Amino acid sequence: MVKLTQVEDEFQTNYADGTTTVEKVEVDTFADSDSEYDDDEEEDDFDVENETIYDRVVALKDIISPQHRDQLCNLSSTVSSYVSSGLNNGGKLLWTLTSSSLLLGVPLALAILSETQLQEMESNISLQQSAQDVLAPGSEEAFGKKEHA
Repeated sequence: MVKLTQVEDEFQTNYADGTTTVEKVEVDTFADSDSEYDDDEEEDDFDVENETIYDRVVALKDIISPQHRDQLCNLSSTVSSYVSSGLNNGGKLLWTLTSSSLLLGVPLALAILSETQLQEMESNISLQQSAQDVLAPGSEEAFGKKEHA
């Protein structure tokens, strides 16, 4: 919080009866100084180019009261813990689904592939046998005269 202190003026004189007098200060006292020196002095007090974001945040922290800062801190920690636990549980779920699909899906895909290959081989053998029967000279099976015993 802000603490107020009274600064005594060096040109003001206080008397016991409660009256005060102010001595005149000559305005021309600093008129002889170089204007470039004055500019450098002002730049030393407030250098915008070298000011960082951290410096600005530190300068603005008194705008938000300590109670509100505590509430914001608690809110941000709660939100971050929920997000962290959500991502953690989501990762666990994704790992479970992926490993289960690999353990069950790969053998199933291999079985389907081998069954498909077996069916193709059977159809190829059937086509080759029918082609040989048609092309074989003197074959009775080619003309449909098959005798049963």
